[in-house]
Amino acid sequence: MIITKNMLNQKVPMEMIPSRLDSATDLYTYTRDGLILYNIKPDTWNVLYPFFQQENKFTIDSYKIKNQDITYRELIDLYMGIYNKEYVTKRGFDEEKRKNVLIEEFNSVFNVSGTKISEKLDSHYELKYSKSKNVYTLYYLESYIISDIDDVNKLLSQKVYKQELLILDKFNMPKEINGVKLVDSLSILDDVDKINIVRKNVLN
Repeated sequence: MIITKNMLNQKVPMEMIPSRLDSATDLYTYTRDGLILYNIKPDTWNVLYPFFQQENKFTIDSYKIKNQDITYRELIDLYMGIYNKEYVTKRGFDEEKRKNVLIEEFNSVFNVSGTKISEKLDSHYELKYSKSKNVYTLYYLESYIISDIDDVNKLLSQKVYKQELLILDKFNMPKEINGVKLVDSLSILDDVDKINIVRKNVLN
């Protein structure tokens, strides 16, 4: 569930108070054939994602929120205080470093080079239930767009993950492709401005 502006002053239901804090930084790669999505763990998650950082990210697997009577705004403020102290200040992961390690991991995973980021597409917070861990997790998500890569054909034919191509010719995102669910965060592309930003960064 994406936390929207109109939810900020609402109380977080007691049963949804998160006990994990996590983050995800992802890359939108839009090619002439469509937006590349990856089924990273088909045997467990079986969900299609843009490429996202799995190493060197901010995660706290067990965190006790003392005040259980909390609004979504207060929850986000609490998260960002910890994130900025532990991840940005102590470990040095400012936005530039986060982008650099994202590109480095992307290049390493797919054995490509020349990857460049054009701009930040979006950032938001999500509260999600993890079936595998049986807890709620609060995520901070950042999405960036690739503007250049040396060999897009190599990326399109990669064999690391199962992949699908999402054709961005509509403003209502499908819920699944070939029976596999799209990650909830792709709903940001229901916004005409955001989908046009992605389209203008097409890789040929």
